[in-house]
Amino acid sequence: MEINASNLRMLEQGFSAAFRTGLARSAPTAMALAMTVPSSTAENVYDWLADNFVIREWIGDRQLQNIGKYDYTLKNKDYEGTIKVNRNKILDDQYGSYGLMFQQMGDAVTQFPDKLLYGLLKAGFTSPCFDGQYFFDTDHPVGLPGKEVSVSNHLGGSGEAWFVMDTSKVLKPLIWQPRSAFNMVRMDKPDDENVFMRKEYVYGVDGRCNAGFGLWQLAVASRQTLNVDNVQAALTALGNIRGNNGEPLNVQGTTLVVSSNLRETALNLMGKEFIQYGESNVLKGRLTVTSSGYLL
Repeated sequence: MEINASNLRMLEQGFSAAFRTGLARSAPTAMALAMTVPSSTAENVYDWLADNFVIREWIGDRQLQNIGKYDYTLKNKDYEGTIKVNRNKILDDQYGSYGLMFQQMGDAVTQFPDKLLYGLLKAGFTSPCFDGQYFFDTDHPVGLPGKEVSVSNHLGGSGEAWFVMDTSKVLKPLIWQPRSAFNMVRMDKPDDENVFMRKEYVYGVDGRCNAGFGLWQLAVASRQTLNVDNVQAALTALGNIRGNNGEPLNVQGTTLVVSSNLRETALNLMGKEFIQYGESNVLKGRLTVTSSGYLL
């Protein structure tokens, strides 16, 4: 192919079409675990996360519900992905195979929330949330001032982690914070340094976003063996968790989150009519199973 402005434009259109095809290939699964909070600045401050809004009988003056006890800030980060195409590939009409790379670029953009959110969940044993404790911890402070007690959403064990969550509420266990959508850009002008110095045409995507922890009260983690008894224990522990004001949150487990290693075990637990020795499976259909290789 002769290299001129018209042909480069046609080439870019083909790459863009492949990119859009990749964008439409799949959908991120972790979005069901996260509340989407758009950002219009460098960071969002989630000082309201600890406060669970309640309706009370109106006796006397209104009671102002305290918002702003914690200062949990989530700063947006810049992300990019770039592909370079050698000029000789274009001149020799060998650029067709790059279409698959641009499809992969689009698919990577679509899956990027999963990469961040599941990666964050995996790090929840060693990363703090709004109350300063690790997201999965044994001593989250809960209760009114002077009446706090320690509450655990970490059920122990030494095996591979799995998680039970309530994703049915407005607030979620995780936060997805988009700032600027990923867009495809290019450097293909004759006087662009990459073209002039290295005979390379460069195409890429970039965007701004971040992922963070939402309400720890909506998730419990366990490293115990994934079986009926331990899942029931996780459901009970989750249901007993109270809000920061000490009131019950009416949390009900809806989702079982596992790595790809535990996927088949999880699907059997939630899908089979009977377990060993013909015993009825009380967990059949109880939780929706979500799995990801990003948890490995």
